[in-house]
Amino acid sequence: MTSAGAGQALFQFVRYWSRRWHDPVDPQRGRDVLVTEAVHALRGQPEVTVNDIAVELGLDQSGASRMVSRAVEQGYLATRPSSTDARRRTIVVTRHGTRLLDAAHAWQDGVFATLTVDWTEAERASFHAAMLRVMDGSRRLVRVHSG
Repeated sequence: MTSAGAGQALFQFVRYWSRRWHDPVDPQRGRDVLVTEAVHALRGQPEVTVNDIAVELGLDQSGASRMVSRAVEQGYLATRPSSTDARRRTIVVTRHGTRLLDAAHAWQDGVFATLTVDWTEAERASFHAAMLRVMDGSRRLVRVHSG
């Protein structure tokens, strides 16, 4: 492995782990987790739309729409008319979607525990806090660049 700067290491990490939800029975499951997780992450908004999900995932609207449609078909997400504009639909996580996320989060926590098995609890806590700070900075950066 070559020595990489911190930014390069971050993006290498993201590339590697963004594709690691394996389900040999249903290879689409990773996309279902991704889109369901995006809706879950946006849950603080009054309503979550396909456009919001597209921004959260860094996709175009049509790609996000296809992912939402599949997750709705699978029962992970549900749509309903917007309370402010009947032409729009809002997307919510279903009970089935919550179970999917619970399984995904357990897997993610297990991977983290395995990767850090020889770390101290203080090292894990420090890294966790640093990752949360990076994510806060990421959201601020996206807001600045999106308008």
